[in-house]
Amino acid sequence: MYGQKERDLNPRKYLIKDLRNKPTPFDVWIQGTIEQTVDKDILIISDSPKNLVKVKNCKNAIGSSQKNFIRQGIYCCVIGTVLKSNALPEINAVKLIDLNSQQQMKDAWENEVKEASLVLQGIYEPKIK
Repeated sequence: MYGQKERDLNPRKYLIKDLRNKPTPFDVWIQGTIEQTVDKDILIISDSPKNLVKVKNCKNAIGSSQKNFIRQGIYCCVIGTVLKSNALPEINAVKLIDLNSQQQMKDAWENEVKEASLVLQGIYEPKIK
């Protein structure tokens, strides 16, 4: 589904644990550590020890060919579409970003997801100077 980038994606930031048991498809932005790779096309990513997601179509995702970062232990961002939201959710990747050298992205991720959710619910309005 490389052509998926042609349609308007509307990704929302999620923690992996919050991908389960939702109506599919829906667009997501997740971040996590690559735990396992299968021929650099399928990844298992976690954002905590018990929260795993399967990411497919990585070879065709934007950014995957720019760097050889698809390997175990690398912290990355995945933008794509959730196709299955069962115990091991599945995402069809549209874009992959290597964030391994940006520790601040990892440190801030959980709070960033919470803040984005509050903004989308209209509970919080950021003040831009």
